[in-house]
Amino acid sequence: MGEDAEAAAQTGRAPLFYSEVETAALLGIHRTTLRTLALDGRAPVEPIRLTQHKRVYRRVDVERLAGLRQ
Repeated sequence: MGEDAEAAAQTGRAPLFYSEVETAALLGIHRTTLRTLALDGRAPVEPIRLTQHKRVYRRVDVERLAGLRQ
């Protein structure tokens, strides 16, 4: 997890979104692969574009796909 996610976990608040790096790590793929899939519209979870070059992913979607949640 990234620093923001770790800080949220320590305060008892779960993050609503994961960064591209955090999402890729949880899914066991490289961040470049995730970015390429997102740009092609084939990402395993739907990205939310914050800017042209920054995407975040919904925590519940990522954790469900990673098998951490049902």
